[in-house]
Amino acid sequence: MTRRETFIQYVRHGGKDFFCSPQIGAGAGFDTKMTRREWLSETTLADTKKACEAFDMIPLYNAGLPDMSRLTPACGWHPDPPEMDAKGRRVTGSQFQTPMGTLTNRIIEERIKGAVQVKYPITDESELPILEYWLDALLEQNDLSLVRDGVAAVRQELGQEDAIDIQWAMQPYELLCFPDTMMTAIFAMECPDVFHRLMEKILLLDERLLKAVAAGGADFVFLGGPGSEMISPRYYEDFLVPYSKQLTGMAHREGLLVYTHICSPIEPMLSLGYYNQMGIDLFETLSEAPVGNVASLEDAFHKLDPSICTRGNIGLDLLLQGTPEDIMEKSLHILQTARRMGRKHMLAASDYLFHDIPEENVHAMCKAVRLFNG
Repeated sequence: MTRRETFIQYVRHGGKDFFCSPQIGAGAGFDTKMTRREWLSETTLADTKKACEAFDMIPLYNAGLPDMSRLTPACGWHPDPPEMDAKGRRVTGSQFQTPMGTLTNRIIEERIKGAVQVKYPITDESELPILEYWLDALLEQNDLSLVRDGVAAVRQELGQEDAIDIQWAMQPYELLCFPDTMMTAIFAMECPDVFHRLMEKILLLDERLLKAVAAGGADFVFLGGPGSEMISPRYYEDFLVPYSKQLTGMAHREGLLVYTHICSPIEPMLSLGYYNQMGIDLFETLSEAPVGNVASLEDAFHKLDPSICTRGNIGLDLLLQGTPEDIMEKSLHILQTARRMGRKHMLAASDYLFHDIPEENVHAMCKAVRLFNG
């Protein structure tokens, strides 16, 4: 079997042997270092592939959804001229101009450290109608071949050997990340009628996008879910769980698998059973303190539906500061726990690998799996 087939088969059914699948890419910087670049934004899919191929691992490659703004001129964002500020940071931004007003965003990036979005497009309730205008313009487009072909180009670049995940802010609650998480929660509370209407339109758009992404050759799509430091359980009950069920049903009908990454505290959502209700196929990560807040890996396994494949759980703190021997010891403990409890589990990190994580620690993870499998 190809690595792609092995990965998908394992997520669906498990297997006798474990494998290592550290998360590389997604703008975290490890692949930037491996390919000797300085700006994380300049790291390409080819760079990520080259970094993964340096290790005895089975990757899941992540790529963003092709730019939907190109589907119609009515949705076009216009980039501002990039500039360098006095601290040597890159400053980029763009504008979306409509008859109803203008939205702007702004990103600041530092060498090696990466980028931070310092201005989100929507920061006030009065700007929500512009998002609805954007959604209505996209929903009028019946031809999503641009999205399909963009995913197909990713598949061609990465080849047929490995599994691919296409990521966008699919969860309607996220409002396509036009506002930040805090403002999103406020909008849900203060303007529920508008908020629900927007979510329903995002769900309609997602249904079309899922068909296009599947036709382009993707294997997974990404389902977001903020941790408990961002939102309360009420938002899972009111928004994330019910809409996730609809989304994952759509994805599964198109033959896609659903991947969820939450690198922050997941309790009490885990104990309340919300993740078991969302239709997730691959979940990461069940992290203990100080990275996450599960009581223990054993406790988390007991609470998470065994049909859900998991991925993790070596803390980035240990990967950054520990020795290869430390990594080996922790890896073997995780593998022993997963085998004893009969879990489908891929050895990985608690999050995407940072720039400064030593390569030898990643090799130690891979070596631990080889030794454990015998």
